[in-house]
Amino acid sequence: MRSLARCMACLVALMFMAACASTPPPPPAATAPEIDTKNPLAGTMLMQQGQALVAEGKISEGMERYAVALKLQPENPTLHNLIGMAELQRGNAAKAVDSFNRALMLAPKYSDALNNRGAAYVQLGQYSLAESDFLSVLSDETHANRAGVYFNLGSLYFARGNLAAAEENLRKATRGGTGPGEAYLMLGQVEERLGKAALAETAYRDAMSRAPERPEVILALAKLVDAQGRHGEAHELYLKVIAVAPDSPEAKQARTRLE
Repeated sequence: MRSLARCMACLVALMFMAACASTPPPPPAATAPEIDTKNPLAGTMLMQQGQALVAEGKISEGMERYAVALKLQPENPTLHNLIGMAELQRGNAAKAVDSFNRALMLAPKYSDALNNRGAAYVQLGQYSLAESDFLSVLSDETHANRAGVYFNLGSLYFARGNLAAAEENLRKATRGGTGPGEAYLMLGQVEERLGKAALAETAYRDAMSRAPERPEVILALAKLVDAQGRHGEAHELYLKVIAVAPDSPEAKQARTRLE
């Protein structure tokens, strides 16, 4: 269950990043001026302010901006998508689905909204619907973040225990070295479970090269090489975990293994 929850958290985080990447960067919320709602650009400006606030973790404040923007632009699919993302971040998956559905009614080929709806379905445990949405996004050859969608599918299959499908999609997510760092870590976990230690090690090392500050990546590699009897190498990696994040749960595990 812990592994499933972690996979789902990673999946949802990726959905936020994928959707935000396709939207123009908002102005810094902290310095945004008050907006005259009679301004023809008021809706767009409020939407951008809301996006910046949500990105800063100020979700309630961001939603207040979105609510005003929605009165001005009720048929803006991007706005409905952003509202859905904020609801998803607050754990309101059912409300998020409603918002993504509105976005898709207004723009049926809106791949970001479809992708995000898949993430909401995952939170609701509706895995078949999530899978259908992710596959539909992949049918859009113009979608910019195909690696991210392959990661989403790989995460979904991993959580469901379908290791072969997880491996296939995570390999596509990491093809060309452009995928998210989390995809390499998860691919390593899948390869380990499939008994492919050499491939798992390659994936973990790729993950380390992309995110050298993440203790869970270093620990995964340390445990793998330790299990292979490469204790000296594992020892150095355990020390690295402690050096990178001394107060982390991973550091606690590393210290235990060094005793």
